Amino acid sequence: MTERNVPRPAGTPTWVELAANDAAAAAGFYAELFGWDYEHQTSGDYYVCRVDGEDVGGIGPKQPGTEHLQSRWTTYLATDHLELTLDTIRSQGGRLLTEPDDIGDHGRMAIAADPNCAIFGLWQAAEHIGSGRRSTPGSFVWSEALSRDHQTAKAFYSAVFGYRLEEIGGYDTQYAALYAADKPVAGTGEFHPDLPTGTPPHWLPYFATSCTDTTIGQVRDHGGELTGDPLDTDFGRMAVLADPEGARFAVIQLG
Repeated sequence: MTERNVPRPAGTPTWVELAANDAAAAAGFYAELFGWDYEHQTSGDYYVCRVDGEDVGGIGPKQPGTEHLQSRWTTYLATDHLELTLDTIRSQGGRLLTEPDDIGDHGRMAIAADPNCAIFGLWQAAEHIGSGRRSTPGSFVWSEALSRDHQTAKAFYSAVFGYRLEEIGGYDTQYAALYAADKPVAGTGEFHPDLPTGTPPHWLPYFATSCTDTTIGQVRDHGGELTGDPLDTDFGRMAVLADPEGARFAVIQLG
C-alpha cells in the first residue's frame, strides 16, 4: 500500500463519489462487489467507503439541482485554489453546477461540467487529501473523460489544469493520457462506436479487482450489467459496467 499525506498535484483524480437515488442500497451493492466497509455519516445520507480502514470513495444522494440527472460516479480533480480553477473553467467554456462548499475541515469542493457536458468535481484538500489506496483490489486506480469531441476535451482540460498530453495510438478511437508533474494521472478519449446513441459524456472511474470476469458475474447477479465486451489491455483485463441504477464504472485486473 502506498501512503500519502500531502495533496496531489493539480488535475490528479483524488476522490470518487457516487450520486445515487438510493445511497443505502448502492453502498450495499459496492460493499458486496469490492469488499468495502462503509460508514454512514451523521450529517446527511452519506457513506464513506473503505478498504482495510483506508478511504476509497463516497456514496451519497444527488446534489441539489442535479436530481434529474442519471445516477453517476463523479471524479474529483485536485486543485490548489478552487476559485481560480473555477474562473478558468468558465473562461474555457465549462460551467459550474454547484457552488463552492466547505466540507468541515476536510477541504473545499465544487462540481462543474466541461464544454462537452461531462461532469467532474474539484477538491481543494485541507485535512483530507482523498483516496488512501491506489492499486489493491477495491481501490480507485484511474479515471478518464469520455465524449464524442476529443479535440474540445483535450483543449479544455489542458487549459484548466496545465496537463501535458500524450496521444495513445493503436485503438479504434482517439485517446490521450493526461500528465501532471510528469506522471500520467488521467485520460481523455472518444466514445467507442458501439456505445448506445444518447450516452452522455462522462468521467469513467476504474477500480482494481482481483478477477475481472468474477466481478462481471457478481455485477450481473446483483442487478447491474456489462456494457461492452471485456478487453485485454497492456495494463490488465478490464470491463465497463453499470450498477443497478445505471451508474457507469470500470474494473481492471492489474497485470
